[in-house]
Parts: sequence; structure tokens; C-alpha cells
Amino acid sequence: MIDWPGVWAAVAARVAAHRAAGRGHLLTEDTVRLETVLVLEQFGVAPGRLAAEVPAPELAGGKLDLAVDFPGGAVVELKYPQDSRTGISPDTMTFGELLRDFLRVAAVPAGDRWVVQLLNDRLVRYVASAGVRHGLGWAESVGDTVTLPAAVLSALPATAARAIGTAAVPGTVTATCAVLAPVGDGLSLYAFRVDGLPVGEPVAGPEGSVAPPPDAVGADAAPRGATRDGARVKILAAAHAVVARSGQAAFTMPEVIAEMRRRGTGYADSTIRTMIAAHLCADATGEGVAGYADFTRAGRGQYRFTGTHGRDVGGRS
Repeated sequence: MIDWPGVWAAVAARVAAHRAAGRGHLLTEDTVRLETVLVLEQFGVAPGRLAAEVPAPELAGGKLDLAVDFPGGAVVELKYPQDSRTGISPDTMTFGELLRDFLRVAAVPAGDRWVVQLLNDRLVRYVASAGVRHGLGWAESVGDTVTLPAAVLSALPATAARAIGTAAVPGTVTATCAVLAPVGDGLSLYAFRVDGLPVGEPVAGPEGSVAPPPDAVGADAAPRGATRDGARVKILAAAHAVVARSGQAAFTMPEVIAEMRRRGTGYADSTIRTMIAAHLCADATGEGVAGYADFTRAGRGQYRFTGTHGRDVGGRS
């Protein structure tokens, strides 16, 4: 097993060293990729296991920045957007490009999916503001969840939508911020672990065919015939159990996921995250989002029950 959070923390330190040595103006995404390769070697990953610019059938001709043990291993997309030297930065287009990487890796069957972005402080503020403005969940600290419902993405401004282009996928894509590390003054590395497409969401193949989603098979797959309402019942019951044990009003996604695993419910982590962040949360809006309003956001990465919502179907362990 690769210690991916450790890898990204080490990559951040190496990039920070470049900047401290006066090479900051020479840094590009290719630099970050090479540093990732060198760090992976330090973590025991031989160069022969790595591949760059990897064609993936699920991307209909598109390529992945980096892969380990492809296919089936880990896939990585890297992004290092830099402000325009003229002072005029097309932030809307950059926003779309940042979102596009999440959609791309979510569509690829893999053991690990990572989106790694080096973002300056100004762009971080813009992305966070744009996420709130357009009804997208964005991660601003470790443990926070990125939530990208397809219906909301399709309603983004034209410049952002064009940047996403053919990477659009059905359903809601989710990811969790696993590492947030400073890379010198005003620049930070964000490493997001991306979930595969939720159970029940088709994946468009290169010929327009529809293949089973990556998470629809294996130990974490949802039971056949599972419905959104069925998942809701089990999630609410698990959330009630977490709250009852902790004595706190707020709970987190990982706590609910752990409780559902303990109960043996069988739903994929990506399905649980999507249900909590998009379908059960009163703060989620947009076409295709089921507005149950059982939960509301209580802080970064935290949720709580909304009034008495969910108590008719909840349960205690």
C-alpha cells in the first residue's frame, strides 16, 4: 500500500524547496509530476510501475497525467494554474478546468484516484466563493468534501462549462481533501482523494456505450436493487447511532461511513458521501438533487439533523 498522504506532503516540501531556492518562476505542472515520481521512488514505487500521459478508454481519447500500476492501480491528475502576467486572469475558465479533473478521474476504474492542485491564495478565495455561489461543495481544509452534482455543473457559466467540456459525467462526483500543505508564501498544495461514480450511475464509454460504474462491483457495492430511499433510511439510522454515542449534535461523513460498515449495509463510500452531501442536505440545491432536507451543514466537514427531519426513519444501534 502506498502512503499517498505522505507522498503528497513530501511533494509539497520539495516544491517549496524549489521556491525557496529562487526557482519558483520555473515551476510547471511537469515539475510537480517529476517531483511526484521521485517521491514515489523514495516510497518504494519502482519507476517501471509508473506511466505518464496514460490513455484511458473511459476518457474517450483523453490521457491521465500519471498512473501507478495501470490499469487498476492509482490514477493522478495534477494542476498548477498560474495567474496571467498581464494581471487579467480568466478565473471562470480556470474554475472549470479545476472541476474537470475531478470528473475525469472519477470515471476511471482505479484503486486510488487523486486530484492534486497547487493553488495560490487569491485563486483559493475565488474557487471557494464560486463554489458557494453556484451551489457546489468545496473543500477548504483537510477532511472537507468536494461535491459536484452533474445538474449544477451543467448550469455553470459558459466559460466554465466549456472548460469542463466532454468530461461531464452523470450523477454527483465527490472527493475528500486528504492533504493541505503550504508550498511557500501564498501557495498551497491540495490533494483530493476522489470517489468513483456512485452506484447506479452509468459511465459513458468511448463509443457512447454504457458500462457498469467502477463501484458497482466488489465488496463495497450496494445491494442489487438498492434505491435512494433505501439508502436514506440506512444513512439516517447510522447518523442517529453516531450522534447517540457521541452525545454531540454534529457528525461527519467518515463517522457515518464507519457506522454503516459496522452494520454491514454494503453501500459504497461514494454512494454514502453523495447521499449525505447532495440528496439529504438542506443546503444542496439544483436540478436532480433530492431535497429531503434531513441534514444541514454544521461547519467544515460536519453535518447535523435539521429539526426533526429523519427521526421517523432513524434508529439506534
